[in-house]
Amino acid sequence: MAGVTLLRLARDRLALFFVVLLPVVIILVVGLTFAEAGSERLPVGVLDQGGGPLGAELQAELATSPALDPRGYDGLDALRKAVRRGVVAAGVVVPAGYDQALRAEGADAQVTFVVDQTRSAPAAVRSAVAAAVSRQAAIVQAARFAEGTAGVSFDAALARARALSGEQEQVRVESTTIGGRENALPSGFNYTAPSNLVLFVFITSLAGAAALVEERRLGVTRRMLAAPTTVATILFGETLGRFLVALLQGLIIFVVGWLVFGVDWGDPPAALLLVTVFALVGTGAGMLFGSVLRTAEQATSIGPPVGIALGMLGGCMWPLAIVPEPMRLAGHLFPHAWAMDAFIDLIAEDAGLAGIAGKLAVLAGFAAVLLALATWRLRRALVR
Repeated sequence: MAGVTLLRLARDRLALFFVVLLPVVIILVVGLTFAEAGSERLPVGVLDQGGGPLGAELQAELATSPALDPRGYDGLDALRKAVRRGVVAAGVVVPAGYDQALRAEGADAQVTFVVDQTRSAPAAVRSAVAAAVSRQAAIVQAARFAEGTAGVSFDAALARARALSGEQEQVRVESTTIGGRENALPSGFNYTAPSNLVLFVFITSLAGAAALVEERRLGVTRRMLAAPTTVATILFGETLGRFLVALLQGLIIFVVGWLVFGVDWGDPPAALLLVTVFALVGTGAGMLFGSVLRTAEQATSIGPPVGIALGMLGGCMWPLAIVPEPMRLAGHLFPHAWAMDAFIDLIAEDAGLAGIAGKLAVLAGFAAVLLALATWRLRRALVR
């Protein structure tokens, strides 16, 4: 019976699309979109219009900033388009004659800052760029002062000011998070891969209930009793087939995430056990749907929306750490939240099997209850 379920899946191209291809495509799109959401360095476009040596020095200063990831552009239009489309958080234009303006007494050198005011990132970028400009301005001012008072050349005074600036002890600032965990959330593919694994394994299991409903409607499962097959064997075969489909999809996402997207799943045995237990949860939910619903159309129309709604509550669309406490508590009424918490512990906190044992126990409880209800309801449908 389990083999027939897998064979039916292999022959159904639409089912293969939803089980194999669609999760990978969504992981790719969402992961690329938010790949830099958790990065400490913000992308900033830099356009050098002929700033000279001091302009190159400013760009080098921007590159050393821990908050900025400079990316070069060849034209102002290209830079503005990149800022407008969100490719970079902001842009910096080093104008022509920047070096000469800094060297000339009483002249002003201006750096243009290109932003999209509708985005939140430019405030942080502005601060980092202003800090880099201020550091260079302080060195240039010191060189001008030495040139005017000591009678040395500007270049010699500038070199001495740079040397003295590098010798001075820098002010170090340490940040501490109180009442929470620092860097507790994975970013990019490390979040989208496990979240889509949880989401699609559950949705596929619910949608797969349509086959069980159709078997009940056509009397296939009841006619099996005419053979020397017990009710327990039928129930186990139906459950095993759907569990293998859910587990197969979870393993595909796991392997593709690891090999293609470079996802660090943490402790591999613990992660694989988590995938297996959640596949049992999805199997129980799908079996319960298949034993309760009356038509296959109900399963295919109700299952995906229910799975998406529970995924939203459980942190598959966004981290539960950013939602209010009542929503977080409501999310943990369902298995998705416990699975996501366990994946976050494995990936971001380097937890092992012992670290997620409690969450695995909760998921195993969900699976046991759902499977018990599903088999009880399906047994009644077979023997009545």
